[in-house]
Amino acid sequence: MRLNKKALAILTGLTLSAGLGSTAFAASADSFTDVPKDHWAYQALDYLAQEGVIDGMGDSTFQGGRTMTRYEMASIVAKAMQKKDISFGDKAVLDKLSAEYAGELDTLNKKVDANTKAIKDLNAKTDKFKIWGMARVQVGDDNGLQSDYGSKHPGWGEWNNGSPNGNYNNRFYMDLEGQMKVNDHAVARFTIEKNAHYRDSEYRRSKIANIASAPSKIVENNGTETYVTNGGQKFTTGSYISGNDRDSLLGDDNHNGSISNIWVELQLGPKHDWYTNIGRKWNGIGMQNLMLGGQVDGIATYHPIEHGHGWWMSAQYWKSASDWTNTDVKWKSQDSTSKVTDENGVEHTLTQKVAVIDSVNVYSRRAPIVGTLNFWGPIGKYADLNLAYSRIVQHQANNSTEANTNTYYTGAHNFYGVDLKIRPIKDFSITGSYLKSDERVNDWDPTNNWASGGKADTAWAVRFDYRGTDLNKVGSWGVYAKWVNIGALADIAHDDEWATREPTYVNGVRGWYFGFKCVPAHNVEWETMWAPRLAENIQATYDGGQYRRHILRSWLDFHF
Repeated sequence: MRLNKKALAILTGLTLSAGLGSTAFAASADSFTDVPKDHWAYQALDYLAQEGVIDGMGDSTFQGGRTMTRYEMASIVAKAMQKKDISFGDKAVLDKLSAEYAGELDTLNKKVDANTKAIKDLNAKTDKFKIWGMARVQVGDDNGLQSDYGSKHPGWGEWNNGSPNGNYNNRFYMDLEGQMKVNDHAVARFTIEKNAHYRDSEYRRSKIANIASAPSKIVENNGTETYVTNGGQKFTTGSYISGNDRDSLLGDDNHNGSISNIWVELQLGPKHDWYTNIGRKWNGIGMQNLMLGGQVDGIATYHPIEHGHGWWMSAQYWKSASDWTNTDVKWKSQDSTSKVTDENGVEHTLTQKVAVIDSVNVYSRRAPIVGTLNFWGPIGKYADLNLAYSRIVQHQANNSTEANTNTYYTGAHNFYGVDLKIRPIKDFSITGSYLKSDERVNDWDPTNNWASGGKADTAWAVRFDYRGTDLNKVGSWGVYAKWVNIGALADIAHDDEWATREPTYVNGVRGWYFGFKCVPAHNVEWETMWAPRLAENIQATYDGGQYRRHILRSWLDFHF
């Protein structure tokens, strides 16, 4: 703000009456570059600037020779009146100034009120819609790729070749999350995720098969023409990869750039402390998401237990968002007749056996519908406990025949989980997780690879963390080590952590993971993870023995 000499003299009197002397300004920096230190008003100007009463011209200059307007003077008076600990004499001076500039002060107040209302309205509008997320750049190496995976057990066919573990190593990834405010106690949420793979060997095969139709006439290699009777018959020549379908909508349904999750978040109850989600969203159960870690449809409510000393409870009713379909084709033979003419012109009837479809039975391997109760909270100052129980309430399999129909194939009805986290010393924590199911595959078929050794129904995980990262603290860092032994039938749908905790073949996974992460810049996190030797969690009995896997990944996350 600009001051002339008369106004400056008045405010200088205020600063001097506050007891300012040369000592008070000994350590002060120059507020205005065009006011020399030997100027008679230097100390007062520096004090007023640092107290926020005057602003100058906004370019570190004061320009004291120009005349200011009455509105500018009124603004200075208003700022001075906001100061506390004003002496009686100063208050009298300010009262006179306030009366002199009453009209201008009233106009300024109206402008402030209007601006405040405009800002409040703008905040209300921007509060209706929020968006945030993260972009990732990742490189890696994983011998669970499609080529290695299929070659481990040659002759096992297309199922192996089409089920790689290495899809998420070398990629660009974005997670975009949005929130729309409905009212003070309800919001609608969505997520959009996109994986853009850039390494050919890690692309899944296209889910659209290439179909060829047989011609009616074939030109042989020697140039002769042959007419055939099955012209127009469809043949599948295989599923090939192209630059277009590597990241197509059919290639990775939950990470293809379309909206993958939609849900609402509600605050229910008289105190609005029943935090409830309804819809499709990613959900986890347990400190390390062993019981569940993935996309589900359903409802979940979370509530702090009254007088529970920091404990919470949750009740959930849900179903995994992924089913898969099996097709059982039964064939039969029948006679096929055709008329042929020999070289003498005599017509004959030719009868031969051909295969035809007798029946087609299409059924879904249904993901179970589950009810869950979950309790968690502190036990003392240095430990936390989590207890979870889930029961399949629909799509159970009660025998081996039902396991091959529209049911959850393992026969499990109940799942029990417990997690314990302790912090024995500063910056160091240990998290242990245990999970068990009552799967029945071993009862139905003791020779089944999934159940041999009796370990497929249990899962263990231990994680050690030292320090950690804070996106707002550049240079913060942390290291971790974790060990897992996850049975293939122990959980409902554990978090596979981008396929790093997927079964190395079919019988779960066991092994160590080591990682380091740091914050090289604000809102940027770099992490590297190495799993040198992963194996199946049981001693497999099929031809080829246990499958071994190693993973090395490094990525940068840019949060916004």
